[in-house]
Amino acid sequence: MIPYFPFKGMDKSAIALEVFHTLESVPIHRHHFQEFVLITKGSCVHEFKGISMPLIPGDVFLVPPHQEHTYTIETPVSMYNCQFYPEKMTDEWLNQFGHLISDLAEPASTNPISPADLNRQNIIHLSLPEAERVQKMMEIILQEQTEQEYAYKQVKQDYLNLILIIISRARLRQYAIAPDRDITRNAIIVNAQKFIEDHLTDPIDFSNYAREHNISPGYFRSIFKSTTGLPPVEYLNRLRMVRAVEYMKDHTMSISDIAAAVGILDANYFSRLFRKIIGYSPREFRKQAYKTD
Repeated sequence: MIPYFPFKGMDKSAIALEVFHTLESVPIHRHHFQEFVLITKGSCVHEFKGISMPLIPGDVFLVPPHQEHTYTIETPVSMYNCQFYPEKMTDEWLNQFGHLISDLAEPASTNPISPADLNRQNIIHLSLPEAERVQKMMEIILQEQTEQEYAYKQVKQDYLNLILIIISRARLRQYAIAPDRDITRNAIIVNAQKFIEDHLTDPIDFSNYAREHNISPGYFRSIFKSTTGLPPVEYLNRLRMVRAVEYMKDHTMSISDIAAAVGILDANYFSRLFRKIIGYSPREFRKQAYKTD
């Protein structure tokens, strides 16, 4: 039987925040409360809705009550976990913010077309400034949770409200085009994703790719982002870094070898991009991942 994890709140605010810095996988579980998670450093694989999705810093998502999920962690990861009970807040809160919870729990499309699509688990990818802003707000919630000074429950709730608004705005931008997809548009994105995976080690100019397929570069970028959740270049970089994380497990591969294997010939640029996306330099990441060996 799949266990229910307990609510970690120690006060009467109906909101609890935890910060994890771990190499330990989280077994399959469910819970009675709403939970949203922000990845801030490292990488892990989230198994949810029958789908395994690699997560990187900036990814945020909501897990509704009674939904089973698990994290497979093979390399160091840091995440903020916010648990809350909407039904224990005021009717006014539910009227104002309840619809945000419903929206964040539902994918922008019920038919994502590739295993790499963030929409398969309704993941919203925050920009670096957005992720840093949300992280600072969660640090304030954590501080209020610890100190429990005057009106701390209201402060925790107010910051939760702001976080939900920021995430909802990011979702609206990420899936800005209506999710209804015709067959032609589906085919464009499927072919583009296959092209990216088949040419991961090659330089890719998406403007040229679009023109070669008789598509406006601007239209191509728009439908690609609305379908996958990321612009083409960010999608490519995400795929390359997720693949690089897998290669990190092979001790026989140097950092330069890994960079070349994911299509980046400049090892210094690869290291900067890896740090920007994953939060560690490749050498720090490898050291952290295997320090217990």
